[in-house]
Amino acid sequence: MGVVDQGTEKVQHYVACVERAGGCAAIIGWTNGCDPEHDAVAYDALVLCGGDDIAGRHFGQPDHPSIVREDERRELYELELCRRLLEVGVPLLAVCRGVQVLNVAAGGDIDQHLPEVPGRADHTGGVRHALRLAVDSRLARLAAGREQPPAVNSFHHQAVGRVASFLRATAWTDDGAVEAIEGPGPFCVGVQWHPERDGNDAPLGQGLFDALVAAARGH
Repeated sequence: MGVVDQGTEKVQHYVACVERAGGCAAIIGWTNGCDPEHDAVAYDALVLCGGDDIAGRHFGQPDHPSIVREDERRELYELELCRRLLEVGVPLLAVCRGVQVLNVAAGGDIDQHLPEVPGRADHTGGVRHALRLAVDSRLARLAAGREQPPAVNSFHHQAVGRVASFLRATAWTDDGAVEAIEGPGPFCVGVQWHPERDGNDAPLGQGLFDALVAAARGH
């Protein structure tokens, strides 16, 4: 299973979750001349990790003054990787920045600074908040019979804006911000929270990695 990161210390949390689920993780560093066409079919499943912000040019907007730019090589690599993954149906879990990359790759856009979006609360600082889940979603099936409504952490100032037509929103906060999107195929889930960081005993923490590894075995 591929975990897309440049080898930062934080990536070890993702690796640990994959291994806890019974998978074997390989870290894919985007600065090493990686080929998204190759990588999209070279692994049984992919994890897109969190990180900094995506340039607005990728979804037709100027950069908001608040954004912290990620390495452009990572942007280009991950966007093309997501497009290819959506085509071939390899299981994918996209986390925090990853869910935004997934949405942009599929043709959607991003709310670049939530404090300036009418009605939105502050989503930075790691404060846990409740989710509203679409009843027919993969996330709702994972959370069935557990804490209702489920609560997750929050470490972001951006969020999915207009959801790409190829995808669907499946989780929202009380203030209406999109917290998760899902796509077709055996497993295509993007979440705005960090399942590897906090609450890994919960179905929407470690449970997401368990479901990803199970989908990879089936794939």
